[in-house]
Amino acid sequence: MDLKCLLFIFSFIRLSGAQDITTVGQMSVQRGQSVIIPCLYHQKYTFSHKYLRAGYFWLLSDYVESSDQRCHGKSVLISDDTSRHIFTVRMDDVQKSGYYWCGIQVPSAFDKRATFFLNVTADSPRLHVNSQSVSGSEYGSVTIVCYHQGQSDVKWCKFGGQCITGASGLLDGASVDIRYGLRNMTVRMSRLTKENMGWYWCSSEDLQMPVYITVDENKSFESPVMAESVQVSPSPRRRTAILFLLPVILEILLIIVIYSALRLFKFCKNRFVQSVTEAEESQYVTMHRKQSSRSYGCAAAEGVYENMTGLKTISEIPASSQKSTRPPLVKKSDLSNVSLGDPDYVNVLKS
Repeated sequence: MDLKCLLFIFSFIRLSGAQDITTVGQMSVQRGQSVIIPCLYHQKYTFSHKYLRAGYFWLLSDYVESSDQRCHGKSVLISDDTSRHIFTVRMDDVQKSGYYWCGIQVPSAFDKRATFFLNVTADSPRLHVNSQSVSGSEYGSVTIVCYHQGQSDVKWCKFGGQCITGASGLLDGASVDIRYGLRNMTVRMSRLTKENMGWYWCSSEDLQMPVYITVDENKSFESPVMAESVQVSPSPRRRTAILFLLPVILEILLIIVIYSALRLFKFCKNRFVQSVTEAEESQYVTMHRKQSSRSYGCAAAEGVYENMTGLKTISEIPASSQKSTRPPLVKKSDLSNVSLGDPDYVNVLKS
């Protein structure tokens, strides 16, 4: 096997797997400083293990850091942002230049990987910024200054997206204004929204310098279009939790409705039975009173009849046989003018 075949095989291995992961091509950093390298990957590798290896050839490279704690570097840290499908490599106290690999472990296949070159200098780097992390408020603005050494083709780009090559433009709805100086480029991004949060970079020739922009929610600011509220779609896990809890909540509500209906039915039934019982009792009392009044009338009539019978008997007795000691008799013609309840009349009848 000649040298050309070996170079072809190494080139194939070097380039294979780079379609599903993207990173910077080359960065420049001053010796002893810290640097953060973002690695963008496909969403299908969200839960795969990520790692960093050092070496020109991937097969001959060494593990430096791994997200599954397979190896751990003292000055290297890997952080994985699964929501944005970016894992970052933070390298502190950098001392020497070299090639590195952002890699994703794929079982039973070649790992997905992308290489970058880290150029460590003793003096000021060829392309750098004051800070790789800036923050701004929603609907506000941020300013980034990229320092270079007089290059003319300096650009501002969205990581994994488009670049602004002129003096102004738009990136994901944010307004971008660029001022070019002799050895710097000032970028101002305004009208920021949550969609503008993420990684950007200054690019000059073959160098890139990543910058992460954080957009904080500004509750005191009212958007010009308040009628249309911005709704952030829930994450898949939150949607799954909602779909799982919804039937349980509906069942609980149904049980509460059925229990309330049964209690209401029982209450109405008791009230109805109570009203019917009260109606029957009141009707019985009324009928008893009527019967009592009729009995009293009959008894009174019988008393009058007996009294009248007594009067007739007395009137038929001869006057000569009556003793003078009895009270005088009353004429039948005068009975109509005497009340049955008069005590004197009763006495007369008794006599």
